[in-house]
Amino acid sequence: MLIRALTAFAAVLVLAGLLTDASPAEAPARALATATLVDGSLGEYGALRSSDGRRSASVSADRRGVSVSSGEVVVRATRAGGQGRAQSSVSARSVDLLDGLVTAYGLRRSGLAHDGTRSHEGIVQGLTVDGRMIGDVREETFYDVGDVGTLAVNRGATALKVTLTRPARGFPAGTTVTVGRVTAEATDGADPGATPTPTATPTPTATPKPEKEKKAADKAKDEKKARGGKAGKTPPKAKRRKAPEVAERLTAKRFAFPVYGKSTIGGPFGAFRAITGAHQGNDVFAPFGAPVLAVTDGELFNVGTKIVPGNRLWLRSEAGDEFFYAHLSAFSPIAVNGRRVKSGDVLGFTGNTGDAEPTPPHVHFEIHPGGGPAIDPRPFLVAWRDGSDVPPGAWLSRYGSDTEERPGALVEVRDFISGE
Repeated sequence: MLIRALTAFAAVLVLAGLLTDASPAEAPARALATATLVDGSLGEYGALRSSDGRRSASVSADRRGVSVSSGEVVVRATRAGGQGRAQSSVSARSVDLLDGLVTAYGLRRSGLAHDGTRSHEGIVQGLTVDGRMIGDVREETFYDVGDVGTLAVNRGATALKVTLTRPARGFPAGTTVTVGRVTAEATDGADPGATPTPTATPTPTATPKPEKEKKAADKAKDEKKARGGKAGKTPPKAKRRKAPEVAERLTAKRFAFPVYGKSTIGGPFGAFRAITGAHQGNDVFAPFGAPVLAVTDGELFNVGTKIVPGNRLWLRSEAGDEFFYAHLSAFSPIAVNGRRVKSGDVLGFTGNTGDAEPTPPHVHFEIHPGGGPAIDPRPFLVAWRDGSDVPPGAWLSRYGSDTEERPGALVEVRDFISGE
């Protein structure tokens, strides 16, 4: 009896040893770095990520509520030798948020993760909050933006984050804008480059089908052969494509195509651009000097000249939708901030100013429904080109398509305040 008990105990010890030896393999090392110049309610600019290798981009932002004259975004991640390491950084110059509520000369934010640790550091230079000069800020700090919002500076992964608690300067309560967001995550583990030891895979044993199921399968094969198809295979069903949803208010006949005369729609939405990140609109190519039209009734704002978009302007419709035009060769006399215009009015002329100098003349055109993030304008451009019955504006009625001696051909408005 004693011998049997000892034998059983020994067997348990051996089994325990086998189970210990069969522990699962070590998880592979991980690394992920992300960085974004601008994100929030007013759109995203310059977002990069990497789980292996280095990526970088020079980016700027220019739209109502967000202006960054130049920025640099860099991400890097490696898992070599089973050691995870991730780094991300963002730098920006001449930052203006929510039409001057928050401004800064520049900022830097970086994140680093390795050996199980994570850290952030950076600085915001020349910070001004609601007209009050703060100066350089290196520590995590919070400010009230007048009585309309709050500002977090150097908080964790973010350099600047402004949040409106009340409507201000045409922006609704709840609007948020973040500049300089960086994240870095990394864990050590197995070397992803190591060759794993092959494991034998057991050969599966076919389970015999019940007689009833076997007869049904044989019948299906016979029917398929009779139809001329291959036995045992069912053709895949064709995927049904959903029709694109087009906002009713953006396809009405009162809209005009943004360029008068012969033109071509190009420049795919969302394509990567080295300077501005994702392409936020479409490029409408046309002969140099072709008249550029207001697509709908509305008010002009941010008329001026900047480094990247060149001669540019914004149009806000009566419904609150916003339209952005860039790279104009010149403005027409009515292209003035605060000017009310009608659909079909001439705002300027096709060109290649700004960073478009090496390209054929075109107008970069964006649509921001309700003043929010940009959407793909192509379906609307096609609808306006094919279905619009807007009559030519006063300038076109007088001068037609002549662009040789057009009024306003040499008019240019610069943003002297921003120095660009």
